[in-house]
Amino acid sequence: MKFVLPFFPLAASFFLAVLSHSALARDGAEAELARQILAKAQRPSISLNREYCGTIGIDGSGRIIASPARKGRRDSCLPEDHPEAVEILATYHTHAAFDPYADSEVPSLDDVLGAMEEGTDDYISTPGGRLWHIDGRSGLARQICGIGCLPRDPRFEPEIFGPIKTRYSLKELERRDRMLD
Repeated sequence: MKFVLPFFPLAASFFLAVLSHSALARDGAEAELARQILAKAQRPSISLNREYCGTIGIDGSGRIIASPARKGRRDSCLPEDHPEAVEILATYHTHAAFDPYADSEVPSLDDVLGAMEEGTDDYISTPGGRLWHIDGRSGLARQICGIGCLPRDPRFEPEIFGPIKTRYSLKELERRDRMLD
């Protein structure tokens, strides 16, 4: 018995490390799938000035899958669940074409609040070609990659609403929104 107890913390830490690695691997695969889908959705989103959206989930075999991008409206899109998804992990959407009157290079308050309400993460592409991730639990938005990492609108003008940080809390986005009103 005294040999088991000293090794238990080691075994537990190994088990937690495997779980953490598995979660990180899933998160990396999820983000890469979101990047690929949003890269394809950017061109029609920009040319038609419509948001495109969908879901990312896990199928019955444990594979990460995504629904096809669905065409929405100019400033909104409601994704449909993937019929083969057993669990929805995240949603994704584009921010349509460049609009000099819209602060669309950062996630909107509605984007963050929607992710938190649903309890799922969200991936967002912007007209400038940025890719954002919103943590649906904490509301933290972080930029995965910057201007031009995804196709961008040729009419895009950088920083017209001021500098863009690589991370925003919900409170920071609220302050940014109030400053622009």
